[in-house]
Amino acid sequence: MIFASDLDRTLIYSNRFFDATKPDMPIRNVEIYKGKEISFMTEKAIDLLRELSEQMMFLPVTTRTVDQYKRISLFQEEIRPKYAVTCNGGVILENGQVDRDWQGYMEAKINQNSTPLEEVKKKISQTADSVWLESIRVVDHFFIYLIIKPELAPAEVMNEYAEWAAECGWIFSLQGRKVYFVPSFVNKWDAVQYLSEKEGKKQVFTAGDSYLDLCLIEKSGCGLIPRHGEAAAKHGHLGLTKASGILAAEEILEAALAKRLEAVSKSY
Repeated sequence: MIFASDLDRTLIYSNRFFDATKPDMPIRNVEIYKGKEISFMTEKAIDLLRELSEQMMFLPVTTRTVDQYKRISLFQEEIRPKYAVTCNGGVILENGQVDRDWQGYMEAKINQNSTPLEEVKKKISQTADSVWLESIRVVDHFFIYLIIKPELAPAEVMNEYAEWAAECGWIFSLQGRKVYFVPSFVNKWDAVQYLSEKEGKKQVFTAGDSYLDLCLIEKSGCGLIPRHGEAAAKHGHLGLTKASGILAAEEILEAALAKRLEAVSKSY
């Protein structure tokens, strides 16, 4: 069995998602950036993830770049997954090294793309307003994301972007201060499916909070969306956690372990 999970706002959280003063909820930092502690998990969630990793394949699946993923100290020092899916499915790491077969497959897809990344970036540059747009960033040659001031970004503009992206075969996702534009072929599920076939593992339990994670939940047929997630409002029928915020990670991990136990019981 594989547990394939998104990271940010699913398993790991910024301090906006918890009250660090609660004595009954021990928290540990799992990522430092520019000298600041920026990502956290509860100690219980870490213990659950360690237990899970001993019983099944844990597969981190993230929109983070390779460098951003490697900043998460927990996955470099304590719990070391064999594989990691980064760049929203654009890059697969095996024991820290890029999977060249997958890289070649993705490069072929990019060359066949009818709406190139440069065209999408040009569209954004011509229509975005500096009042709410802070920066446009390109993740390798896979996708684009914006850093915005969400309180100043007009909802109608975001809706227009979403409609335009869909017409171009791209996925639009608004996640707080970040707005993603991702071609549909750069997706998390295809990478997960590739690895499940490579490892000969048929059952996959998934988790993720955003629209970019919906393909994981839908195609695995078995997973959870954190109640606070972007995808929760319209896709709660796929399965929601009862908890919100950092405690949702504990619930997701407990559910994955329960699913593993159920699968083992059925095999006897």
